[in-house]
Amino acid sequence: MLIIDIEASGLDPDHSYPIEIGVYNTDKPDTSLSFLIRPHPDWSHWDDVAEEIHGIERAELFRDGIAPDLACDQLNHFISQHADGSNRLISDAPDFDFMWLRRLFRTAQRPMLFKLAGIDSVLSLNRQTLIFAELEKQQMPHRALADARIIGEILMGYTSPQTH
Repeated sequence: MLIIDIEASGLDPDHSYPIEIGVYNTDKPDTSLSFLIRPHPDWSHWDDVAEEIHGIERAELFRDGIAPDLACDQLNHFISQHADGSNRLISDAPDFDFMWLRRLFRTAQRPMLFKLAGIDSVLSLNRQTLIFAELEKQQMPHRALADARIIGEILMGYTSPQTH
């Protein structure tokens, strides 16, 4: 199972954009993917409160980030290589993550060759309640891959056959 987490420039739905993407591969953790995204020239929104939360400075994105088109290409390729045939990523916040993925892929003028699904696609309502309660207790580092790993490890505990 592939778990995605995205850090963003803020939460403003009209102006924020993705700055870091992490995809945790629950089957082969060593193959997980993570990168910073260099802001497109049209992306100027920056929320200082968001920076305090994730600890990523805008200058770091320009120094270490990859261009949006390369980010799209890497995501499409990684998912085609590691998804279980469904080309599906699981997100704990699919509405926000889809918003940022859509902004990234539209900006790069690339097709998104995968689907984004919420935790509800792999867990019953009772188990969703349990996992979200467990996630609330976690000290999330607010870095994309680290958060995706925590979500994936907890999720695997609720989707494995021995947990009824």
